[in-house]
Amino acid sequence: MTEPTELLAGAVEKLRHAIHPLVFDQLVWDGQARIGDPLYKRLRIAYTATTPTTGTRLQASKAPARIDVMNWFCDVDTTVARWWRRGHTTTHKLEHLHDFTYTPDHLKTVKAITSRCEHWVESAKELLGDNPPIVPLRQPCPLCSEFWHYTGGQENTRTFALRVSEHGAQCHACKAKWITNQEISVLIKMLG
Repeated sequence: MTEPTELLAGAVEKLRHAIHPLVFDQLVWDGQARIGDPLYKRLRIAYTATTPTTGTRLQASKAPARIDVMNWFCDVDTTVARWWRRGHTTTHKLEHLHDFTYTPDHLKTVKAITSRCEHWVESAKELLGDNPPIVPLRQPCPLCSEFWHYTGGQENTRTFALRVSEHGAQCHACKAKWITNQEISVLIKMLG
C-alpha cells in the first residue's frame, strides 16, 4: 500500500467507528450484555418530553419536546443532508457514508465527517445520560507525583488529578493515560 492509501484506510476505519453507534445496533451493558438501539433511534424516542398525568385535562407547562434533543437533530439532519443528498432519511444517508468507497482525494472530507460524527456521538450519550461515571483516585500520579489538578478561570478549582472510568485512567495534571488492560495493570502495580 502507498502512504496516501494507508492514511485513507485508517481514516475510513475511524469514520466507520464514528458513524456506527449513531445508526447501527450496538452492544449495551446494563448488568448483562444485550443488543441495544442506535443512538439516533434512542434520541428520537427521547425527543418527546413526557409529562406525568395528574388526572386533569389541563396542558402541562412543559415544552412538548426536549429542546436540547431538538437542537441535536437540527444539527445532525441539516449537516448530513449537505454531505449526502441521496437517501430518504438521515440514518440512510449515514449508512451510505459508512459504506461508501472513498479515494485518497476524499481524505480531508473523511476526517471532517469523522470529527463531526464523534462529536454527535459524545453529545448524544450526554443527552441520554450514557456517559460512564468518572471516579477520582485519591493517590498521586505515579508518573508526575501530582495529587491535585487545578482548573483555571475566575475561580481556581481543585480536583484529584488521577481519575478512572470504564474507558481507562488518566492523570489530568500531566495528561498521562492508561487505556488497555495491560497499561491499567501496570498502573495498579505502580500505585502499589
